[in-house]
Amino acid sequence: MLTDLLVIDGRMGRARYFRLSLLAMLLMTMGAILLVFPVVMSRTHGIELMPLGVSVVLAALQLGIGLWIAVAASIRRLHDMGWSALWLLACAVPVEIVALPAMIVLSLAMSVMRGMPGENAHGPPVALRAD
Repeated sequence: MLTDLLVIDGRMGRARYFRLSLLAMLLMTMGAILLVFPVVMSRTHGIELMPLGVSVVLAALQLGIGLWIAVAASIRRLHDMGWSALWLLACAVPVEIVALPAMIVLSLAMSVMRGMPGENAHGPPVALRAD
């Protein structure tokens, strides 16, 4: 499981991609809450739960780890489908009319489509690989 979080080469099946996507969303949501909640509490009620610098550093760390997991899982899933990882660049376009549909279409494709049945440039099929 640790190699799924760190490595971007190889292939990944739909079930593992789904689990890692949920983990990434959880980490990024918790990071966003950790970024906003202490600031709001200190400004509105004058309560400082932890130093704001510490909460910002912890939130940035959680957001970064969650983003890394999401990107690494997406790259490996695209490899399993036989697609190039360059498709993820469409999600990074700073225009919402391009990025949002690209994210929706790629997420649905990676969640629904089967991987290539045979070996491709990124390794053997996920079902035949010894984990």
